[in-house]
Amino acid sequence: MYDETIYLISKESTGEKDEYGDDILKIVKNPVFAEKKSVKRTEFYQAQSSGYKPEIVFELSDSIDYDGQSEIEHDGITYKVLRTYETGTKIEIVCYGGIKNAGAEKCNENQ
Repeated sequence: MYDETIYLISKESTGEKDEYGDDILKIVKNPVFAEKKSVKRTEFYQAQSSGYKPEIVFELSDSIDYDGQSEIEHDGITYKVLRTYETGTKIEIVCYGGIKNAGAEKCNENQ
């Protein structure tokens, strides 16, 4: 059941530079409905052998909603995308590193 709201996060350049000459980024959050799933045992052990700890999996009913974003937000926690897996029109997004309110980059948030 797709009853969870997640935000697919992308970062876009504003075309402006900060005092150090770095691009100032704008965070764009695209809300989509998803089903929250558990990390499968084999997925967990495979990722852990590579130094990652998958924490959560989201399934989207339509893979067209996902456009290669590298971060996802759910319940105020930001996750990094470890991998995706398409099954027909659906897509599973395996995530790790849940961090609350993280971000060292200079960004303007736009929801």
